Amino acid sequence: MNPPLKLPEIRFARTTLGNGLDVIARRQGPLPVVAVNLWYHVGSKNEERRQRGFAHLFEHLMFEGSEHYPGDFFKPLQKKGASINGSTSSDRTNYFADLPAAHVELALAMESDRMGHFLPALDDHKIRVQKDVVKNEYRQNVANRPYGMAWRLLSEALYPPDHPYSWTTIGVMEDVEAATRDDVEAFFRRFYVPANASLAIVGDIDEDRAFALAERYFGDLPGGTRSLTPHAPDASLSESKTITVRDRVELDRIYLKWHTVRQFEPDDAPLVLLADILGRGKTSRLFRRLVVETGLAQDASAYQSGRELAGSFGVTVTLRPGQSWEEAEAIVDEELARIAGRGVEPEELTRVQNGRLAGFLYALDNVGGFGGVADRLNAFNIYLGDPGRITSDLARYQSVTPEDIQDAARDYLAGKPRVGLTVLGRKPAPAAQPLDRKVPPPAAPAAPFRAPVPEPRVLRCGVPLWVIPRRDLPIVAATFILDAGAATHGPDRGGLAGLTADLLDEGTEKRTSHQIALAAEGMGTSLSVSAGWDGASVGFQCLTPHLAASLDLAADVLLNPSFPAEEWDRIHAQTLAGLRAGRDSAETRAGRALLRALYPSDHPFRLPVDGDESTVARLTREDARAFHRARYVPAHAACVVAGDVDPEAIAARIDDALAGWSGPAPETPPALARPDRPSGIRLLLLDRPGAPQAVVRAGHVGTHRLDPDYTDLMVWNQILGGQFTSRLNSKLREEKGFTYGVRSHFDCRRAAGPFLVSSSLQADRLGEALEDLRGEVAALLNDRPPTAAELDDARRSLIEGQARQFETPSALVARYAGLFLHGFPADHHARFAERLEAVTLSTLVEAAGRQVAPDAFTIVVVADADSVAPALESLGWAEVERFDDRDQPVG
Repeated sequence: MNPPLKLPEIRFARTTLGNGLDVIARRQGPLPVVAVNLWYHVGSKNEERRQRGFAHLFEHLMFEGSEHYPGDFFKPLQKKGASINGSTSSDRTNYFADLPAAHVELALAMESDRMGHFLPALDDHKIRVQKDVVKNEYRQNVANRPYGMAWRLLSEALYPPDHPYSWTTIGVMEDVEAATRDDVEAFFRRFYVPANASLAIVGDIDEDRAFALAERYFGDLPGGTRSLTPHAPDASLSESKTITVRDRVELDRIYLKWHTVRQFEPDDAPLVLLADILGRGKTSRLFRRLVVETGLAQDASAYQSGRELAGSFGVTVTLRPGQSWEEAEAIVDEELARIAGRGVEPEELTRVQNGRLAGFLYALDNVGGFGGVADRLNAFNIYLGDPGRITSDLARYQSVTPEDIQDAARDYLAGKPRVGLTVLGRKPAPAAQPLDRKVPPPAAPAAPFRAPVPEPRVLRCGVPLWVIPRRDLPIVAATFILDAGAATHGPDRGGLAGLTADLLDEGTEKRTSHQIALAAEGMGTSLSVSAGWDGASVGFQCLTPHLAASLDLAADVLLNPSFPAEEWDRIHAQTLAGLRAGRDSAETRAGRALLRALYPSDHPFRLPVDGDESTVARLTREDARAFHRARYVPAHAACVVAGDVDPEAIAARIDDALAGWSGPAPETPPALARPDRPSGIRLLLLDRPGAPQAVVRAGHVGTHRLDPDYTDLMVWNQILGGQFTSRLNSKLREEKGFTYGVRSHFDCRRAAGPFLVSSSLQADRLGEALEDLRGEVAALLNDRPPTAAELDDARRSLIEGQARQFETPSALVARYAGLFLHGFPADHHARFAERLEAVTLSTLVEAAGRQVAPDAFTIVVVADADSVAPALESLGWAEVERFDDRDQPVG
């Protein structure tokens, strides 16, 4: 028996300011980081029908600056290492800044200023630009994405037209476009007020100081009133509805949705756990029936979505090529009927309850971000008026009985009316001084943070072990890292490293795939196996009482995979189907086309890690066995452990788990040559008929991880396209509204990976957008080089943002495992600030001049070829090389 797990106490303090703003404060270490998290009790449910999309539009507008902090919200904070974001749902809008503790006062000053002084800074130009950004987001995430319209269709079918949940959060673009400045200002005055908000301040800050700062910056703002609960007409279904649509997708998919209960109602928890039993993990009923036993599906999931006004239960199944959606739907109905009639096994319920418990604790490892402590405190405060439910809410899941699950299936799902949406794709083809808001708070010194240095050990089998003790929560993460990445085999065997990794946890000499999943999910342990370019890893995250069993499980997967024939057949077929389905994604097509253009036919980087259909089709089960024998050996392996462990004790446990592991050192692959860059620009146009947007990937072969220029390039790229306030994003999104976002990236591997710029651009402005894109790269290299202020901001952003990358045990093991692959010492991360402080304007310019050449860009565009070809040709950069929608050359 495992010892009982004692839940940590989540202590906090709460007060309400005179204007109605709830403030929650919690001191939580160990990092010098504070999460400033603000929730407004407004979402798409609070919109009127002609306002559909206003709440989401405001999420964007609120980042455009306020009266005393003009310009965008990101710039002052991001250069101080902050992570900033926001999101909108049907029921709430949230904004957060996770930043070094030294700068918490600035974050509160800015957050309060946009609450109380936003409208004076709002103008028609900002509204126009953000309307265009939202429309580009709609094109990118809905209109141009596989299955992107499904949620809109489901919402409209499940709820009557006057129900606030009958439209999705992103809204209706006609309503967004029609919004006037008066409309926008009225919406803001009604909902974005202190009395309708909750502020959580969590991290390395004294609670009394947090309250004092909240009072100082928010206390004088007019309170307003709380939002009223909108009218929600009856949304029950008298009979089932069936919808069938066609989309440009390879794999058919079915969506099933039922009306259930609102969040926190008595039946909500049983429905959540019923969804886990049906569709969470490899031991779930639908995975076993649809994916493993019948092979009908690629994947299957289930969920209970309880919201403020209503709840729904959903099942989503993506079919394998050529399989029957009717048969898959019948199996879903069979499982629901079986649970309604016979109930569930106690072991099933215990397994998913442990999974919820583990997820609860894993979330507590993060003070900020989506779903972290600050976010959860605000959620329970907004929805229930009680932040203390952050801990006690778990009890409603732990108290669910098998009979509760059976009742929920019978009362809401089995045989009940529902909405069924079938998406059919292509047929198989062949307190202080008075506050002066005009004066920002003084800048604080940079928050001190030095990454931990692991405690090294060497295991009996010769494998180096790094241990990073963290005792604040009963969580342990560990990973075994191996020289078994995709770069170790040629493109003729593309996908082998990834497919081998995918098979490791599908059966060992003493456990079946189902038994492995059963053991992991029963403990709430997250078992992960993956392969990248430079290496492969076998890892886990678990609760401390399950450490010994979790380690045994991971070691079994690492050392003794049996590659069962039936699992090989299934995973191999699923991989091929997934590769085919990848053609539905314009982003995937663009990325693959760029690699083919940059790397020669014999270079491993010519294909993605998962290979392509032709190479994967040729792989055999014996290929995977042989690759495991050759590469999964201790000679080029290492282990990293972080969390609630003692270094000596965990070393002894791992020694026992790896007893007998041996094998010759793997053959060292030949060094990969860096391909020559082309002498000029190439323009590749891949046809996607009817596409509402142009997906673009532009770049050339970059450099490798050990290049002395790496640190300078990291800083230079931060300025160019590495963050929201970068030059590329400022130009193409914030100034022009051509895109939802644009990013640049050096993919530095052991050998030279690509340097690329990625975006989805407004198709009818593609020519101008590409000129701006290339122009910004060229300007940063030539006539508008980085400024001293840009260098300081980028450097400080990277240095002070480093702490967030070491917040959880799983983050720690991931960060330190990468050091082994490139041969860095254990203190490499601890010297991060020193390396960045050595960067100067001259070293920055020199490194970028050596490594970046916009006149040698290969530019891949996936769009409706006939509509964008004239714009590309008019650029005069190169002859446009056209390809059809199967990536075959045209002409």
